Parts: sequence; C-alpha cells; structure tokens
Amino acid sequence: IKECDWSSDVCSSDLPDIVRRVRALGHLPVVLTNGLKLGRRSYVETLKAAGLRTVHLSINGGLRDELYEAVDGMPCAARKLQALENLLALRLWTTVGMILVPGVNDGHLPAFLGHLLDRGVRDIHLRSVGAMGRHMPGEPFSLDALEALLRAALPPDAPPLAATGGSASSRDFRSGRTVIQLTAWPDLGSRSRGRLTPDGYLEPFLENAIANQFRY
Repeated sequence: IKECDWSSDVCSSDLPDIVRRVRALGHLPVVLTNGLKLGRRSYVETLKAAGLRTVHLSINGGLRDELYEAVDGMPCAARKLQALENLLALRLWTTVGMILVPGVNDGHLPAFLGHLLDRGVRDIHLRSVGAMGRHMPGEPFSLDALEALLRAALPPDAPPLAATGGSASSRDFRSGRTVIQLTAWPDLGSRSRGRLTPDGYLEPFLENAIANQFRY
C-alpha cells in the first residue's frame, strides 16, 4: 500500500479495494496496523464502507511520545490515539496491542490500561518484546512477569481479573467485558504454521524473521 501524508485527505485506495475483494470472496478481512493513516476519520469511514469490521492496532507507547520514540522510533502519540478514537467512534472491533519492553514502557502500563478500559476497549493484547529484527536489548518478560505486571496495573475499580485459558506461551484473562491476552515471545508455532515462498514451497513462519534475513 502506498504511503500517504497523515494530514492529507489523499490516501491510497489499495487497502479499501483489498478489503472489498476479501469480503466478496466470503472471508473476514482483518487489518493489523500501526494506525498512522487511521488518524484520518474519513479514511476509516472509507475502510468501513468497503467492509472492514476488525482492526488490530499497535500502540506501544501508550499516551506518551517519548515512549513511541524509544520503541518505534518516532513521536506519534497523537496520531495513534486519534486512530483509536476513530475506530471506536465508528464501532469497528478494535484489538489494542502493546509490546512491553522492560525498563522502557512497562511503567506506563497502569495509566494506559486505565485509559483503554475507560474508553471501552474490549480486546487488549500485551506481548513481551521479541528477539527479532531491531529488537530492544535485554531479557524479555516471562509469562509470570507479564501476569504480575497486568495484575499490578489493573485499576482498583476494575472488575476482578479472571483466568480463562491459555497455552505454553500465552495466558487469557477477562476483566468484566474486556478480554486481555498475554503472550511471551517467542510464539513460533513452527509445527503448525508456515509461509508460502515465491517458489511455491512451505517454510517455517518466523525463523527467517528472527534471523533478520531481510535486514529490517
């Protein structure tokens, strides 16, 4: 999808076209995004009109520009939060994803989690930073550490946290109507997930990314 100026009304039509085609084939389109273009409400309206109903929005810096600079390399809090407001206002099912980096943004979790619950976000995914690509140095959070962070960050007036399931690398909880998932990296699933290569072969899904094969 071509880049567009976030402050401009001119954005590529590629994504709406893709959403329409996916819908026409009887599938459910889900967009995983950094949300920078979704700060334009008119663009979100276009996507919804094309058939988009589900968005996973990455918000690693919460409410603070300096945290986005540390994790994502750019101050973009206003854009991210406006994207979230647009998605909620237009009633798209919105999952908010946050990668937690020890000593960087983990201390901001109580304030940000409170904000998400106040805004009525119903699906929150918290993940430890992964050792892939331009990953942050240091030991990532374990599942136990993530759960301790979550329990400490939950506002006192929030409904009690109840465990609802999980796996070896994830834990699922519910607080009232909000679902919160914790995932400790890595979650490779190499025996059950793969990617189709240009030459038609299947290979493990994430090992090439961990090795930073494409130098991103």
